[in-house]
Amino acid sequence: MSAVDSPPGISFAGRAAGEFSSRPRARRLARRVFMFTLIAGAITVSHAIRLGPFRRSAEYFMIIPLVCFSIACVCYAVRRARLRFGGGGVRWGWDVGGFTMSRDRMTGVDVYENAIAFVPKRGSTWYVSARDWDRFDEVPAAMRKANIEFTLHNKKAPIAATLQSYGIALDLMLILDALIAGAMLIFSFGG
Repeated sequence: MSAVDSPPGISFAGRAAGEFSSRPRARRLARRVFMFTLIAGAITVSHAIRLGPFRRSAEYFMIIPLVCFSIACVCYAVRRARLRFGGGGVRWGWDVGGFTMSRDRMTGVDVYENAIAFVPKRGSTWYVSARDWDRFDEVPAAMRKANIEFTLHNKKAPIAATLQSYGIALDLMLILDALIAGAMLIFSFGG
């Protein structure tokens, strides 16, 4: 567990009691798709420019690689986000920004075998799923260190927690994004 200072200007008091990142395999996939869509998109667009704007479907060879790269950027950014626990509460985000749920805003925290539910005074429950975070079994210790009270349940989380787990959808979106970027690259040389 690493302890880092919270970014200036963010209301996250003191040092982080625990910091967690996405699973390494998911981060690698996001980084590789990001690089692939950048390179494939640049080649596709440059090839489309050389062939000229009056070529049939030229606009698709200009726009779709940009859309693929944009999706890869967002997915890569999400995979680079960190989950931090500290005196101020729990924070999801990066050094330059993120989302914080302060301790005084929470009415309860439920720790399940495969997820954590942060229940706010107003708004909907925020679930953090084990399948999205590396070293998830260390999260309760980080919350204890940050003086975040929680209730431990020796069972699986409710279905709502599973539905809020973005990891599987994000990985599938990245794979589909890479396939589309590759197809556009191949089709740009087709005629």
